[in-house]
Amino acid sequence: MTINKSQGQSLSVCGINLENHCFSHGQLYVACSRVAKPSALFVLTSDQKTKNVVYQRALQ
Repeated sequence: MTINKSQGQSLSVCGINLENHCFSHGQLYVACSRVAKPSALFVLTSDQKTKNVVYQRALQ
């Protein structure tokens, strides 16, 4: 399921693939907040880091 489709969902376990960077800060928040317990959140990254990519032009 995409991050956008997960909005409004409550999940008992959530895995997030961040090998491709998130488009905006809001998307990363939505992805991480779908699960109630931090111990049920699993994140996959290529180098244990991710970036919030924001295109300033898109915000104008």
